[in-house]
Amino acid sequence: MSLEVEIENPVARVKYPDVKTFKELVVALSKLLDEAKFTLTSTDLRIIGMDPAKVAYIEIHIPKEAFLEYEIEEDRELVDVGFNLKVLGDVLEGRKGNPIEMKVAQDKVLLSIEGAINRRFLLPNLEVAVEELGGVRLEHDVKAIVIGDVVKKAVSDIRATSDVVEIDADESQIVIRSGGETGPKVTLKLTRESSALIDLEAKTPSKARYDITYLESTLNLTKIAESIELMFSTDKPLELNFKSPDGSMVRYILAPSTT
Repeated sequence: MSLEVEIENPVARVKYPDVKTFKELVVALSKLLDEAKFTLTSTDLRIIGMDPAKVAYIEIHIPKEAFLEYEIEEDRELVDVGFNLKVLGDVLEGRKGNPIEMKVAQDKVLLSIEGAINRRFLLPNLEVAVEELGGVRLEHDVKAIVIGDVVKKAVSDIRATSDVVEIDADESQIVIRSGGETGPKVTLKLTRESSALIDLEAKTPSKARYDITYLESTLNLTKIAESIELMFSTDKPLELNFKSPDGSMVRYILAPSTT
């Protein structure tokens, strides 16, 4: 019996053009969650999750238009697909930029990855509980758009000196530095003249500190988005927004560090 026969009447079937991009989204999720619920609606694929410590929150939206094919049963408003993210990550590991198709049944999911050798993986469709937050909306005093790779490199350098990243901004510049009280300092200063600072709005000077492990893990999303929208206020959560060329959006919120 082929795997195809085991999903005879799927409740949903979608095909995404680039398995490599899809994998980067899964990796970002796996840094926070063991399992995740992928919800297919009439307009998009959306994933929402919060880590067990309630330090970080993530939303992913991939619009219907970003898919090569996108079908859900007409009488359904949505279809939920639950994955163990480690298992899903292992399936996607090493795959190049070929299309990936997902066929969904009530209790199983068939993943097909095209390439020189077409590969198929039959995974269980898990029941995954998600804490619904009803849409998180934050007010920020600072909003900046920066080149993602520059910030990623600075945070990587800070990792060698501190477990905390400090972000400081006013109307003329944004500074990202190691947050330790003692020891060597690593500092990235972006002024309005810096090519890596695309835009900066500051209602009032602001400063906050964030755990570097959480921040570093999500900055891998610079592989799918050239720039990052970065927003924060003094001692308040940091919000990062990534937008890929296909219209996919990732929103990441990180609580300030208390250390």
